[in-house]
Amino acid sequence: MKRLLICMLLLPLCLGWVPLASATWGSFVSTGAATAIGNPSCAFVSTDDVACAVRSGGSQLMVNVFNGTKWGTWMTLTGTVSSDPSCTSNGGGKVICGATAISGSLEVATYNGTSWSTPTTVTATLFSAPSCAELPSDEVICVARNSAGGLAWSVFNGTTWSAFANLATTAVSAPSCTTDNNSGVICAVYTTANATLVNRFFSGKWTTFINQSGIAGGNPDCTSLNSGGKVTCFAKAYSSGIFVDLFNGGTWSRYEGLGGAANNIVSCTSQTSGDLVCGAIGAIDTHFYANVFNGTKWTGWILVGGTKEIGVGSPSCAPLGTGQVICVVVSADNKLSSIIGP
Repeated sequence: MKRLLICMLLLPLCLGWVPLASATWGSFVSTGAATAIGNPSCAFVSTDDVACAVRSGGSQLMVNVFNGTKWGTWMTLTGTVSSDPSCTSNGGGKVICGATAISGSLEVATYNGTSWSTPTTVTATLFSAPSCAELPSDEVICVARNSAGGLAWSVFNGTTWSAFANLATTAVSAPSCTTDNNSGVICAVYTTANATLVNRFFSGKWTTFINQSGIAGGNPDCTSLNSGGKVTCFAKAYSSGIFVDLFNGGTWSRYEGLGGAANNIVSCTSQTSGDLVCGAIGAIDTHFYANVFNGTKWTGWILVGGTKEIGVGSPSCAPLGTGQVICVVVSADNKLSSIIGP
């Protein structure tokens, strides 16, 4: 709270944006002529390969794959969805993308490294977008808000989905879930009084919700550091400032300010064990900014890709398995572009 109030009073100093292009990032390239609404979601397939999904203007899932050199063609899948997708690697060379169907069920499509499956439907009554994350043994869990303000969750064991179960809480937003790379999944959710709740799913069951307090302004975003069970969860304050909270594998820190001011939540991913690369769309100029954590400290937010790119919503960043990441942005004309770095 104290840090947030200080940042509000000294907002120009707290923004933290550096208006200098970084030489270690490339330029934005088009992913194709397709247009989209909402935020994309991308996940690692194998070295150089990343699969992405996004909602089309016709409320269908559109999918595409980057092969390390170029993008394929956006393909529209069957079915109608009412939410943005959430894509995750299953840890075995496949990517699973889930979205809430117009019926409230979970619609799921799988990329097996070569082709996309026809979407399947898992019966549910979901009241938010899902968040899907990798579990051990090629398993995946998808979690969403239910009608009672709790969480509904289902586990895919590689063959079938379990029946959705419910977990009581006071969720206001969709959850954000990530593998902790330690046999579990961490989920965070925006709750009443502008606070954030976190919980861990491990060995088939949940632990206890922990209130992280603070004054968040929207949905959280959680990402594994791929090191010792460590996870970071990011939140945008109501002042648009960016804050981060660390789970060290056993305990949580408290939110710390990262500077910057985003128009939506940031997207972060780990390029190597223990580090993070984060992308965000600036709240004031709507350009793309990046920030890198090397395991010890942050570089600070740096403008990358130039000032011609105007983004909306949140980017989606995923590792390429080469020490670099690729971030996909929906531009102001609703077309998608990508940038690689650092």
